[in-house]
Amino acid sequence: MRPPLPAYLTTISNPRALLAVALDWALIAACFVAAIRFPHPLVFLLSAILIARTQLALAVLMHESAHGTLLSYRRLNDIAGQLFAAAPLLLVMDFYRSGHLQHHRAPMVPDDPVATIFGIDDYPVTRRELVWRLFKDATGIGYFLSARNLVRTRQRGRNPHKSAGHCMRFYAIASIVAVQGVMIGLLAAAGHAALYFGLWILPALTLLPLFGRIRAITEHAGYRASEDQRFSARTVVRRSWQTFFVGPHRIHYHIEHHEYPRVPFYRLQQVHALMVQQGRLPAANLYRSYGQVLRDVSQLKQTAEH
Repeated sequence: MRPPLPAYLTTISNPRALLAVALDWALIAACFVAAIRFPHPLVFLLSAILIARTQLALAVLMHESAHGTLLSYRRLNDIAGQLFAAAPLLLVMDFYRSGHLQHHRAPMVPDDPVATIFGIDDYPVTRRELVWRLFKDATGIGYFLSARNLVRTRQRGRNPHKSAGHCMRFYAIASIVAVQGVMIGLLAAAGHAALYFGLWILPALTLLPLFGRIRAITEHAGYRASEDQRFSARTVVRRSWQTFFVGPHRIHYHIEHHEYPRVPFYRLQQVHALMVQQGRLPAANLYRSYGQVLRDVSQLKQTAEH
């Protein structure tokens, strides 16, 4: 039985959440401005990398909203999550929420939608297979394969969700159209409408799936379902440039998140320290880098075959 947390660790701070949203969008805007003012291939490449990273950060904020931990008022939490995080990524948060909460009930079971969509239910794999999967993500192939897995998951009756109602569905679709329209409109007004496709859509099809797959592998790949979810997830214990790109908004404290999903992202580091003090973090599931995880999940099977 997990010990209860001090109340302050589950307290939502609206200013901190709104600041995180604002900083993510400020970085995205800065990347577009840099690409417009300094039209050099290296600037475009750096902008694309940073935008893809921040698209992942928006996905994490959508994840926060799905848990109801972004803003303290439920309706505003859902509106903000859809408008500022899900809609820019062409997603409907209500659909995401249902599948993600199913994942939290029992991660890595056969019908875990997260494991199915991200294809992390068959690890460990060979090193060659891992490189091939990452290559498919970096070239955009993985995006469409994940979309196919999502469709198949729904067709098989997995990831069931309650209908959001006509008004909510209309709002979600309208928000997607509105956000994409605003982005295209602003770039067109600046005389650079093509950047919408080059610096928003293209990174979303390539680098974002690459970062997202590495994150998903790190969180759960190679583990089996366990009643004690501390043993079916990993934590990257040290913040670094790697967590900036692959584990934004402290999502790399993933054992802690599964143990206490009602904790806002900016308090997960404190939960980590508390669980360390209590001796409740399994040492084998703690990592210092993403590279260490990728080596482990691509070596175990090779070793077994020799």
